[in-house]
Amino acid sequence: MNNTATGALPASSAPGLATHELLQRLVEATPARLSLPESINDPATLRDWQAELRAALEPVLGVTPESVQPVAAEISDTVPCAGYVRHHLCYTGAFGGTVSAYLLAPDPPAATPSPGLLCLHGHGDNLGKALVAGVPPNDTVAAYIASHNYDFAVRFAQRGYVTLAPDALGFGERAPDKSGGYHNAMGRVTEYLGLSLTGLRLLDDSRGLTVLASRPEVDPTRLGVVGLSEGGKRTLFLAAFDERVRAAVVSGYFTSLRREVQTWRRLHGWDLCNHLFGLLPVCDLPDVAALVAPRPLLIQNGRRDGLYGIAEVEAGFGTVRGAYAAAGAPDACALDLFDGEHVFMVLAAERWFERFLDVAAISQTG
Repeated sequence: MNNTATGALPASSAPGLATHELLQRLVEATPARLSLPESINDPATLRDWQAELRAALEPVLGVTPESVQPVAAEISDTVPCAGYVRHHLCYTGAFGGTVSAYLLAPDPPAATPSPGLLCLHGHGDNLGKALVAGVPPNDTVAAYIASHNYDFAVRFAQRGYVTLAPDALGFGERAPDKSGGYHNAMGRVTEYLGLSLTGLRLLDDSRGLTVLASRPEVDPTRLGVVGLSEGGKRTLFLAAFDERVRAAVVSGYFTSLRREVQTWRRLHGWDLCNHLFGLLPVCDLPDVAALVAPRPLLIQNGRRDGLYGIAEVEAGFGTVRGAYAAAGAPDACALDLFDGEHVFMVLAAERWFERFLDVAAISQTG
């Protein structure tokens, strides 16, 4: 996603003449049948609603989340780095695909198994895992990584976590052509099949969690997930559907879509990776976030991020707060609105995982 101008469009001379006005009216006239009811105020009722919403989202995603099964993975290269080692590996993805990834493990290793973090990238010229694992192909990308605090897989590995940074479908090694044309064609064919990129990536990311949990240096009871932008979306859906995730940080991907439609122009920065056909008649993004409750969830948004309005973010977080109150865990969710743009904020995320995954920092990175 790319930042773009914000602000409401001028009204047209006749009702419904402008396409955006017609669609805005249709959204207003289409209620979400499974938005979080205000009447839910106890854990049992919340769990019933969560189960119903997850089932209703499967046709929207175009996939059914898989049961946890062993995943074949093979390391092909190992590189010593400052405070960690970086392994290149591949593992079996959804529908017979192959997922390429970097696994970063603290060096020297801890005496006991460490928490594991799945670190998920966003767009960034379709470079994939290289962004979060801090492996830039040139100085320009290195500067981009530094300006966005994008190498968080490295930062967390240096603080004692074992981190896995996989290439999403259509990124990194999984995109032989990094052009926008290839990216768009990939998305279109996915849609022609009745699938969604969000759903396919959910399946692959769940398998990544399995790979991470299977590592001998990882404590499978302390797994987290973190991502920026498209990686934030992947984090949101993985945490919503895979209860092995014990804590999550969603950075640069949260708002109320219904409210954003009324502004409209911010949606210009949302590409085909965000297509979820039939989402709004079912729910909104804050309802998806409510599926994570009562497991700890931190949401980060920059106050100068042109993709989201602060009023829309705060309104959406009200739904999340209500779910956590119903779950009896009001302190397990938080909204970090920082003075910045579409970037990752390291310190708040570090503190969140240290609090909920019980890890002692081994360096002063970040």
